[in-house]
Amino acid sequence: MSENERDVTSEQKPPAGETLVVEITKDEREVRVRLMAPEPGGDRIEFEAAKEKILQAGVTHGFNEQALRGALYDRKYGEPYIVAEATPAQDGGDAKLIFHFSTDERTGRPREIGGGRVDYKSLDLFVPVSEGQLLVTKTPATAGNPGTTVKGKPIKERPGRDIALPKGKNIVINAEKTEVHAKTSGFVELVKGSVNVSNVYSIEGDCGPNVGNIDFDGSVKISGNVLSGHVLKATGSVVIEGVVGASEIIAGGNVEIKLGMQGVSKGRIEAGGSVSLMYIERGTVIAGGSITVDASIHSILEAGDSIYAKGTRGNIIGGRAGAAKEIVVNSIGSDSYAQTEVEVGVMPQKRARLTHLEKERERLTGELHKINQLDAYLEKSKEKLETDTYAKLHRSGVENRRAYNELLEEHEAEISELKYEMEHATEGKVHVFDTVHPGARIIIASDVYKVNDVIQYTTFKYRDGMVVSGACEIKKG
Repeated sequence: MSENERDVTSEQKPPAGETLVVEITKDEREVRVRLMAPEPGGDRIEFEAAKEKILQAGVTHGFNEQALRGALYDRKYGEPYIVAEATPAQDGGDAKLIFHFSTDERTGRPREIGGGRVDYKSLDLFVPVSEGQLLVTKTPATAGNPGTTVKGKPIKERPGRDIALPKGKNIVINAEKTEVHAKTSGFVELVKGSVNVSNVYSIEGDCGPNVGNIDFDGSVKISGNVLSGHVLKATGSVVIEGVVGASEIIAGGNVEIKLGMQGVSKGRIEAGGSVSLMYIERGTVIAGGSITVDASIHSILEAGDSIYAKGTRGNIIGGRAGAAKEIVVNSIGSDSYAQTEVEVGVMPQKRARLTHLEKERERLTGELHKINQLDAYLEKSKEKLETDTYAKLHRSGVENRRAYNELLEEHEAEISELKYEMEHATEGKVHVFDTVHPGARIIIASDVYKVNDVIQYTTFKYRDGMVVSGACEIKKG
């Protein structure tokens, strides 16, 4: 072909027109188009041609003609325009439980009758129920509706999650599994997700040698004392009219001791709910809820909620008291400079857990050091050891190192989480109506306030990275 013929052919080739690029997301939830500029003199793409190209790409659902017309009107070359969208699936609703009784934590706190006096016989402990009473209703989960992708494929919906009716003692579930009723009269408690209707096991007189230890699936009431050396366990609540000696009281619900505990450094009370007692001396109380006491002497108090020591005496003298929320007290410590530690903001068990984990970390680090020493020994003695012996020792070291490193990693993560929680547990307060004596230590978050001089009518709180003391923020009574 001559040079002139090539020139004629080139002149006859029309300029390239506008092109439309169709992009469908990988999940087929969205279609975007981009207009590419034509060559000089090239034709623009028309609506019907653009639409046809989109449909040819496999788009059968959610196409928005108005959006395409807008893109062709704007004609911003290279810019993405959304012209089709999937119809999202509608997830189902989860099943729900409706409780027809108060699930609020029983405070276990006595009624204040003015003048600094407290009625320890009037406590918020139980929710009474009658036989056949409706306790819980379940609303069923719904299925939801599927969605559709831009290519017409179904998008699976998430059905609502079902939830089981709570199990428990002395309850009846209907055939449809939608209602829970009380099987017997008594009182109802929600403890760790279980609904329990309990009768009360009553003991007239003391819990002593004639009764022995008690392990009862329900609640216990003792009209006398609990003598030293006994163990009383109840899945419900415990009421003791007299004094508790160096014994162990474990309850799933609340504990009320009308008088007090002479613990002799052995007495211990553990309750899933609240604990109320007149006094405690050289004993331990661990409560999931609040603790109410008139006097605590050289004892350990740990409350998942708050501690109230504001009766006639309202003292915490010696020992340790820790509460997740607040501590309200008449006085802390004594004239004899009794070492008294008070902490708010963090469950004391978590601080104990942190101490345990740090010791475990130290132990595991030591074990890993021993394994490294064993490896060094094996490397030096490889030629002297039998092949099987060497392989066995080497394999043991490898397996132990892996196990220790995994455990160490888990401990490090939990230690970091606990430290973060403690450093940010700054909302708790300690309110003192009367006196804080020298020798007391107030702990909030990561700071400690050491009391060296008498402080009166004060509130301790956390501010600007430290524990500070100011005028008491609440009124007595």
